[in-house]
Amino acid sequence: MTVTELPRITVTGHLQKEAWRVRELPPVELVRPGLWSIPVIFPNNPLRYVNVYVIEVPGGIVLVDAGWPVDEAWANLNEGLQSIGFSITDVEGVLVTHNHADHLGLAGRIRDASGAWIAMHELDAREVDFDVDPEIFKRAGETWLIKSGVEESDMPSLIIDAGQFVEFAKIPKADRTIVDGERPLPGATHIRTLWTPGHSPGHVCFVDEKNNLLLSGDHVLPRISPHISVHPREHGDPLGTYIDSLNAMLGMNPEEILPAHEYRFSGLDERIVQMNRHHEDRLTEVLASINEHPGASTYEISSKLTWSHGWENTQGMLRRAAMGETLAHIVHLDRRGLIRNQPRDGRMYQGELVQTDAWFPAAIN
Repeated sequence: MTVTELPRITVTGHLQKEAWRVRELPPVELVRPGLWSIPVIFPNNPLRYVNVYVIEVPGGIVLVDAGWPVDEAWANLNEGLQSIGFSITDVEGVLVTHNHADHLGLAGRIRDASGAWIAMHELDAREVDFDVDPEIFKRAGETWLIKSGVEESDMPSLIIDAGQFVEFAKIPKADRTIVDGERPLPGATHIRTLWTPGHSPGHVCFVDEKNNLLLSGDHVLPRISPHISVHPREHGDPLGTYIDSLNAMLGMNPEEILPAHEYRFSGLDERIVQMNRHHEDRLTEVLASINEHPGASTYEISSKLTWSHGWENTQGMLRRAAMGETLAHIVHLDRRGLIRNQPRDGRMYQGELVQTDAWFPAAIN
């Protein structure tokens, strides 16, 4: 199958897509009776905004995700709720798809204003634990960067310092946890939790069985791939986990996918095929780079890959994220037996091919 033969998704959130094109905040929309989409700004980030979904329940509303913890996003959320006849005090709970700050950040402020509960998967709830000295956190990050082969001159722009850590530590903890298959909303039993690890260990989607919808969080987005990374707080093979949980959704056939970013669409199987091909191509590129530069560090391999804005223009936290994505692909290749980790001088994943013809089969042909 060539790139031109890949199946296409169908955009259903036309107003969202147009707002994305002109770089504006999309409107509040009634998606189905009792279900709304409210965009809240995600400043200084290419994703631009988070789609917060509002589900009407007996006695009030429940939110799916909350938004980035800044006043402007708080204003977007409050104005959006007022436009559909509710207020922040009507919020009974916040279902969090995963523990990243753009999804969880405002949940504590919502809880303070309304008494709402916060719920997320038990694995992600466990990760929201910053009871550690900020300097220890910083040193752990520095060690990870050194082991990844970052040169000393590049270190300052990639380190999360103690001040940034204090901001992360403001992320609220959950009041309750949810598990795969659970129906977390009293009075709205058509909402089912679907555990989809990869982007985070406890990432979940929510299936609206009454309307045949998938609220997909960051697991499936219409235009970009979610960030899959190995970093100081993420170990194992998250890319392999992501691919497995993505392929487990084949055949679900929801009428519409409601993502946390960008715009609504249909064609879940088609998008899964696209995502498999994307990661297949990326794994091929990483493997080829390792073949051309045996013994190269993670940082060196990262610098030789194709990035949307070019490696030289990928700076700071974006470069750190790029390196984490590269490492996730390297780890997955190692787990599949296609490269052999050859650590030298305390550095990790200075990989070499097991054999030059050990190419992996396509995930989907």
